[in-house]
Order: sequence, then structure tokens, then C-alpha cells
Amino acid sequence: MNNNISEYVNSIFEQPWWLNIVAPNAWKEILLEEKGEIIARWPIVEKSNHLGMPKMTQTLGFWLSEKILQTDPYYNKRKKITNLLLEQLPGNKSIKIYLDHKVDYFLPFHWKHYMITPYISYRINDLNDVVALYNRFSSMAKENIKRAHNRLIIKTIDDIEILLMLMDKTFDLQKRKNPISKGLIRNIYSTCKDYEACKLLYAIDKDGTVYSGGLFVYDKQVCYYLVSGTDPKYRSSGANTLLTWEGIKFASSVSKSFDFEGSMIEGIENFMRQFGGKPIVYYQIRKQNIFLEFLELIKPRIKSIIGFKL
Repeated sequence: MNNNISEYVNSIFEQPWWLNIVAPNAWKEILLEEKGEIIARWPIVEKSNHLGMPKMTQTLGFWLSEKILQTDPYYNKRKKITNLLLEQLPGNKSIKIYLDHKVDYFLPFHWKHYMITPYISYRINDLNDVVALYNRFSSMAKENIKRAHNRLIIKTIDDIEILLMLMDKTFDLQKRKNPISKGLIRNIYSTCKDYEACKLLYAIDKDGTVYSGGLFVYDKQVCYYLVSGTDPKYRSSGANTLLTWEGIKFASSVSKSFDFEGSMIEGIENFMRQFGGKPIVYYQIRKQNIFLEFLELIKPRIKSIIGFKL
């Protein structure tokens, strides 16, 4: 049997080394074998009372052997394997997991009374011709890129602290504390460098002032725009648009697709649509025990009583 688990993944987020960063000592994997070969793998993160998602991790789906996918036209094997995987999940914990978009056969979850919610990310699936990609950008995106290009350059600077500073400024404008651990981002950057799986880019002017920064992580299949930050003073400069374009061009040299790490927030979604990417659907599966489900149902009523406002 081939024990190189790193081969049995849908994305970088399912790699053992990634999970060791974002969920140290808190993750394990469910493996299914057939005739000495691994046919399915599902990494899961287990906390005290639930199975959930670690920070900075878009999805954790289960990987299925290509041999299974190619020889299962009626979904019989996929149904059986999905049920076998579900049987190995702890029955006494709440579960909230975002599955990789490749996990698109979700009926076994429905039959076992999971709540299933679709989510959207935007992805450019073919990076072979960057000129053709640029031509598909919206006129607004092109205008922002041209305007920013006249005053800014994109540089690779090996300093994650600049990006952390930009992120703090972004949240300060919103009068919010940065919810992402700086230590976690530092660890992601450091480890991804060791695995040659990241790119850190900054948009700066001729005086060395940094306008915007972004961290991209990737494998051979997909490059993800993991996290970014822009100095609020330069929000209208087009720096973030130019940075995204340079990230896409970089992605074309290392991956097959570019993922914008999509958001369901309307304003952010509007920005991502300008680059001509296509929406991809992935699913959140969720199950709670009766007590927690009851709390979830009455939460809106409690908020109303105490005068909570969104």
C-alpha cells in the first residue's frame, strides 16, 4: 500500500502539514481501504464538543480514489463509501464542516438528517491564456488596474509583518479587532514557504509606501487568495485590483485554477465577479444534538427580547 497520505487530498487544506498548522493535535483522518489500497480519506478536526473547521481553511471534504469515480456511473460505490465514512463520525458531537466542492453527492447526508447549506466561491478554472483572462475582466477592473499601474509596482517582499499591519488597519477602520491570530498567519506563511506553496505580494509606490498586500497559497491544482489587507487611505487607488491581477498571473505559473476564497458578503462578491471567474458551489453539512438545536431555534427570540440588533 502507498502510505503517502499527501496524495489523497482534494486541496492544500487537506494536507497533513496544513492541518498541523491550523489544528495542531486536534485533527485525525478516517481512511477506507479496498484490496490494500486507500479508496477514501476524510480529515476531520475534533474539538471538545463538536467537529468543525479550523481557521484559515476553506473546506475539508473527503477524497475519493479516481478509480472509484471512473467506475461508478450509478453512484453505488459513492453512496456506500459516504455512508461508511459517516458511520465513523462521533455520534455525540455537533458537526459543522464545509466540504470541498468535489464532494457534490450529498444525498447520504440528507438521508442521515444533516442540514445542508450551499456556499459560493469564485474561481477561474483555466489559466493557460492570461491575455484572454484580462480581456474578460470588467471595464471597471481594467480601469482600476491601469490607474494603479501608473503609480504602483507589485513586489515580492519576504515580510509577513507588513501584511499583518495592513490587516490591522483594515479592521481598525471597521472599529473591529482582527479576528485572525497573527501567530497563525505567521506559521502558515513560514510553513508554506518550506513547502514552496505560497506567494506574498505587495503593491507599493515609488517612495516605498505599501498600499496593499496579499498572501496566496497553492498546490498544482488551485492557487487560493488566502488573505489580504489594504491601507484604508488608499482604498480608491486600485491597488487591491492590481494586486489581484498580479496574483492571477502568478497563479498561472504554478496552478491550473485561481480561487478568490469567495465570500457570501455582497460587497466582496461584487469585487470578485469583476475578474470573470465562475461561481463554484460547495456545501456545509451540519448536525446538532437536540439541546443545541433548540438553542439555535430560540436564539432569534432571545435576541428580540433583549433588544439585540444586527
